[in-house]
Amino acid sequence: MQRSGDSRAGGLVVTYLISDALGSPMVGVHVTCRAGNAWAELSLPQAAQLVEHLRGSLEQAAGQQGAGDE
Repeated sequence: MQRSGDSRAGGLVVTYLISDALGSPMVGVHVTCRAGNAWAELSLPQAAQLVEHLRGSLEQAAGQQGAGDE
């Protein structure tokens, strides 16, 4: 198991790369915040889909931030 993530005052997001005995790796995502805790084990395609959703959210937020600068 390989862990990556940083602890912050407002919460924590940690991802784990999990290898099982059958050889199909999973990505575990653990999130804590003031609202509560969440945990998910994702297949590699599901993790890739999550990354794409997050990338889209970041691009949208950056676009909105840039629009306010004009």
